[in-house]
Amino acid sequence: MTSGTTVISRKGSAKDTGVVLSGKTKDSVLNLEETGNLPVMDQPNITFESGTVNAKGGAVITLYSIKVMDATLNIDTSEVANGGWNDGLYANGSVEIYGGDVNINAGRAGILVVGIGAPEPKTGLIIKDGKVDINAKLADIYLGTDNIKNGLISGGDITLGGDIGIFLNDCEKCEIKGGTFHTDECEKPFAVHRDSSAVFEYAKADYTELDKAEEAAKALNKDNYVDFTAVEKALEAIDRTKNLTQQSDVDKMAKDINDAVEALVYKSADYTELDKAEKAAKALNKDDYEDFSEVEKALAAIDRTKNITEQADVDAMAKAINDAVANLVKKAPASSQPDSVSSSDASSDTSSSASDSSSSDSKATDSKSDSSSKAASNASNTNPSTGVAGGAFALALLSGAAVVMAKKKK
Repeated sequence: MTSGTTVISRKGSAKDTGVVLSGKTKDSVLNLEETGNLPVMDQPNITFESGTVNAKGGAVITLYSIKVMDATLNIDTSEVANGGWNDGLYANGSVEIYGGDVNINAGRAGILVVGIGAPEPKTGLIIKDGKVDINAKLADIYLGTDNIKNGLISGGDITLGGDIGIFLNDCEKCEIKGGTFHTDECEKPFAVHRDSSAVFEYAKADYTELDKAEEAAKALNKDNYVDFTAVEKALEAIDRTKNLTQQSDVDKMAKDINDAVEALVYKSADYTELDKAEKAAKALNKDDYEDFSEVEKALAAIDRTKNITEQADVDAMAKAINDAVANLVKKAPASSQPDSVSSSDASSDTSSSASDSSSSDSKATDSKSDSSSKAASNASNTNPSTGVAGGAFALALLSGAAVVMAKKKK
């Protein structure tokens, strides 16, 4: 029935007589098996101090108290026939769990505290710490038949997997002040017998994380997001009436809010002014300007992934483009010097031609004048006898030459 390096020692006497199971090392294992309908262990008091105990077959029973300190306890009575010892931990006095790891798969009750013959225990169930995982056909934890008055759960990680979790039959109350409960597989996690006046007293659930999620969500500006309805629904679903055994419900509320916030999508920033600036810049002919590089850099820096909270970045892009355009310097117009020189040359040529023509005319006039003078002289000399008539003819010739010269000057 035993294996490993477990030490079983008896302590005390009379009603305190019992066994303490203590493994010298963490790997110490005690295997217990009962093939009939009898208990696998039956002692006045039992303390599972350390090591691992595997019990298969009948229940672990005690007249007074079963205590689990820092041991691992695995009990399986699921195959025991009805009428046999098919509970997990059975105590007349109390079952007290202060740590360790308790796993029970029972054919009737996982933990049964009845009070029959016990010396007036004040508390039938105590769970302060440790991990407790129970799945039983009747009830995971059954409290009260005789003088068991209370149950107290102030800590631990507790999973209830049967149809009924903690069942109060004939006790005053079960106080649940702490601990983490997992009851998804349990149809009735906390139940009271119909003829019992017993009650469950629950501490309030811990709303710390939910409060944080709610505060963060309410601080957001809904107008910044494409769709804020999921966050609003999650906030509306907050229920502050939950007790400690419903902590998982409260945790889910917080998660739903955080998930909805995480899924939010920002609206896009307003690109209206940037679009205008870009369009105006692209309409310019870069070849008209001395240096167009700053405009090109500003256009290349456009980023269209900005959201509404980054509007300042978009506005800065538009400003950069507009500033670059405002600083552009146009190229100077093409030089007209070649055309001016050509005109001057033409004018000079014209002047020279005119001067030559005038000189030619002047020479022609002078020639004519000389010819006229000579003709007059010849006439005078040839016909001396003509007298006045010859002189008048000569004056007429001179007057004609003068008119011709005057016309030429004009």
